[in-house]
Amino acid sequence: MDEDFSRRVLLCMDAKGYSDRNDIEQHELQQVLINVIKAAAEEAGLDRRQWDVQSTGDGELAVLPQDSAEWTVIDEFPAALSGALTVHNSDRRDHARLRMRLAIHQGLVRRADGGYAGQGVVTVSRMVDSAQARQALIACPTADLVVLLSPSLFNEVVLQRHTHLSSKDFREVSIRNKKFHSSAWLYVPGHDVHKLRLDEPAARKEDEKTESNLNATVINNIQEIHGDNPVIGIQNLNRRG
Repeated sequence: MDEDFSRRVLLCMDAKGYSDRNDIEQHELQQVLINVIKAAAEEAGLDRRQWDVQSTGDGELAVLPQDSAEWTVIDEFPAALSGALTVHNSDRRDHARLRMRLAIHQGLVRRADGGYAGQGVVTVSRMVDSAQARQALIACPTADLVVLLSPSLFNEVVLQRHTHLSSKDFREVSIRNKKFHSSAWLYVPGHDVHKLRLDEPAARKEDEKTESNLNATVINNIQEIHGDNPVIGIQNLNRRG
């Protein structure tokens, strides 16, 4: 048994449309992103100073302390993040709004040279980058945030009524991202997730639009995963928003 691995609550966040912005706008968005997440964590009663954070330029991976309460993260943080985004976006035109995807999971991880090793980090990273999360933002243009919850957290926390959220607030989706195949539970604060049309053509159209606007923009992102104990690290890649 490898005692270096510990079970942690994991958050992975990503901003929509980062690569569509110019250099100055990208620089400003990175600072805004940090401020919004910091404000949301404080509002939710979470001590962000205790988070182990890896920035990805247009988002971040956060490994929370071992004593973090899952129900607080699931119940309070998405609501606070949605509220912080609403405040930020209140005086901005549509093209300047900050809109985000958030994935929440709990799994075994271990610190490694390039970041963290463990399937938990792989899972939360694939969830936030999934077509379903992207489609939800397209299908609900008035939403500032979409949330994906892993099956284990949904079954053990939401379904068992350890939060104020109802299981009816969530919609099960099937994720196929690279070699990662899993289900997840989609939630869009303030919106009826069951009315969203999560169709593939909309996502492909958005991807094509982003590709046409992507002119070798270089940002930080999560590196590819290899080996029995994959390591999440940081490297420079071209990235769609």
